[in-house]
Amino acid sequence: MCGILGVCGVCVEKPVVEECAQKIIHRGPDDFGAFVSEDGWAGLGFTRLAIMDPAHGAQPMFNEEKTVWAVTNGEIYNHQELRQQELNTKHLHSHSDCEIIIPLYETLGDHARDPAKLVMLYNLLRGVFASVIIDLRTGVFVAARDPIGIRAMYFGRSADGNVWFASEAKCLMKHCIHVEPFKPGHFMVGHRGRESEARFHRYYQPPFWDEDFLPSGALDLQKVHDSFTMACVRRLMSDVPVGVFISGGLDSSLVASIAKRNLPENYTFHSFSCGLEGSPDIAAAQRVADFLGTEHHVLTFTVQQGIEALENVIYHLETFDVTTIRASTPMYLLSGLCKQYIKVVLSGEGADEVYGGYLYFHNAPNAKDFHKETVRRVKLLYTADVLRGDRATAAQSLELRVPFLDRDFLDVSMSMDPSEKMCVPGRIEKWIIRQAFSKEFTGEEFLPADILWRQKEQFSDGVGYNWIDGLKAHCEASISDEELKSAPEKFPFEPPQTKEAYYYRAIFERLFGWSEAAQGLREGVHPWVPKWSASLDPSGRAQSVHVAAHSSTPESGL
Repeated sequence: MCGILGVCGVCVEKPVVEECAQKIIHRGPDDFGAFVSEDGWAGLGFTRLAIMDPAHGAQPMFNEEKTVWAVTNGEIYNHQELRQQELNTKHLHSHSDCEIIIPLYETLGDHARDPAKLVMLYNLLRGVFASVIIDLRTGVFVAARDPIGIRAMYFGRSADGNVWFASEAKCLMKHCIHVEPFKPGHFMVGHRGRESEARFHRYYQPPFWDEDFLPSGALDLQKVHDSFTMACVRRLMSDVPVGVFISGGLDSSLVASIAKRNLPENYTFHSFSCGLEGSPDIAAAQRVADFLGTEHHVLTFTVQQGIEALENVIYHLETFDVTTIRASTPMYLLSGLCKQYIKVVLSGEGADEVYGGYLYFHNAPNAKDFHKETVRRVKLLYTADVLRGDRATAAQSLELRVPFLDRDFLDVSMSMDPSEKMCVPGRIEKWIIRQAFSKEFTGEEFLPADILWRQKEQFSDGVGYNWIDGLKAHCEASISDEELKSAPEKFPFEPPQTKEAYYYRAIFERLFGWSEAAQGLREGVHPWVPKWSASLDPSGRAQSVHVAAHSSTPESGL
């Protein structure tokens, strides 16, 4: 995980660039770099968490003539193939995966300002990234974010017309009059002297992105198995230790199993879980760790410790969404333990969006609506679980990697007939993933059967049911009935409806509400609310199917 900053326009000063970039030093404490062009048109800042080629690969990066500069927070998993196929094994200065960005841009030559050519460039990349390129020769800047928005990125405008980019909004709040999340799957091209005319262009446009598209592909369990295995293997690319979060549920446990199988036999593979004393996740995670033979670490926290961390969590998240805050707090605490052993951690985010794993999907009326809801959830990941994963780990100088959101795996998963994903009698949620890695299908035991077929527990539930109950009780005691009643006057934009939401919103406004740019953050919040449900509480326990399935283990069946 690293932090980037970019600004283009007039009178850009290096002390300002350095001051802004320092606000995200937690994302990359290993190295710090800044560049401002001699004429003050453009500036870049970078905070580095050294993962690939730690001894080299410092940023901002530049070409031989020092006319093209770039900062990239990302992991380009196919960088070796691109060096050979697109760059003709051109000699580069390091083995850093991000170093290919400038030479790939330069291969466009005179077409570098052509959006159609830039679409081709960013579609070459298999990985995650938030990147800014400054071309001093042509007076062009290009910024881009990965297809799903796994790497954090914000865009802002200041009163003087300058255009700003940063990994986190806190870098921009002092200087910008408007800040918003940079759109995933897009790039922006701008020109010197016309910075205010810079516009977004979409480069990621798979068939399933079209709301009217209904996939009809046949279910191919082997393709699901192989593409997800490849997604996990890709994310083992690292020159520093890699570990894994294990919640004890299907998603993270399967990631851990595949990773363990593809690491050297003598590799010390650290795994981590957390929860309140006696939580269901801690027990299940220990069972997975024992089965796989990982070096397992457990963080047991109290409700009070979680409550005391809330202000820090909201500062790093830059959101007031209830679900995101509930789930981010345990992950933030656990990441503090992880960084004592590793720099890179694998996790299971994304499976529930792609395969309809949340319990409310049991209530989907038909395949078309089921599919549309999965697409909506995938599109909003950058405001929810992906945001949580990035911020809760980056706050502790840790890099998170999420195989379930691999671009090629998404192509396979989102092209099949959605009726195959539906929760019908005899099929538990995410049946396809479970079956593709079952002993019945593979002949191998990737996980114990009770883990492979364990019902979905949302992370904020699985760490211990008392966690959410304790949060609610604390907020009930902290916010009066009168305060909640006056919420529309105090918070006119999307006023909170519960005392818990009011509590988080008050912290958010205290941290960010002083800035005119905060309205863009407010508008970027998309509350996580289950569909087709009688309850609006995002907790999985609020879904009627939760308790119904605990009494028996679903059969696999082909």
